Amino acid sequence: MGKEIDVQGVIEKHYRALGENYDNFVYYSPEYVRALTGNMIEKLQLTPDDVLADIGCGTGMYSLDILEQIPLRQRIIGVDPYPEMISKIPADAHITPIVSDALVFSRQKPGYNKVLMKDVVHHLPQKEAFFANIYDNLPPGGIMLLVHTAPDFQYPLFDAALERNLTWLAHPDELTRLLENAGFRVEGERIGYPLSFPKAHYFKMVRAGYMSVLTSFSEAEREEGLAEMAARYADTETLAFTDYFDYLTATKGASS
Repeated sequence: MGKEIDVQGVIEKHYRALGENYDNFVYYSPEYVRALTGNMIEKLQLTPDDVLADIGCGTGMYSLDILEQIPLRQRIIGVDPYPEMISKIPADAHITPIVSDALVFSRQKPGYNKVLMKDVVHHLPQKEAFFANIYDNLPPGGIMLLVHTAPDFQYPLFDAALERNLTWLAHPDELTRLLENAGFRVEGERIGYPLSFPKAHYFKMVRAGYMSVLTSFSEAEREEGLAEMAARYADTETLAFTDYFDYLTATKGASS
């Protein structure tokens, strides 16, 4: 029987360790970020008058790109529990950074009408309470958008990581059920984006544990996995794959 994993401990270790070099290790081209934020803007139906809360904003990568496209009149509310991440947001950005746990923040009443969560929801241990709080806080017609990596992704990782990820990430059907129970009307869509990395750089990302599921493996286990990957991809210098995200658009009814 395998050892029990302290999931919350792994998550905290992951983000605190990567905070300093997150945007370097998790390198995405401007085109990739723009493709994702374009989808976010469309599904959130963002307009300049909206008040957006980016919960789990990290280094502000997506909020900053959204601001390049939509001249929001009010500052984005950027929420993240890790100072190591949120401190990377430029001081002059049109973002109000708040260091807070997502559930704690959801109990407050800051007056947003749109909520973005990018690759965050699987980290929340009390999803039902969080969704209920956000539903209560949103005005009628308000929207929360969950964007998360598909749990059955086929990244060029070692087999144990792919297998563990099936239960590590949130399944869209389960999230839809929880959101609907909270009162939301939910629409889902899976969208892919082609990616390619120099093999050496991607291996460096894996060694650093660029995904939280990778941090759940010990350094020795990651090295063993990297050896497996090195054998599998010995004849290629570029790793190409499609990055799939599940977009769940949760809308509060106009009559709520």
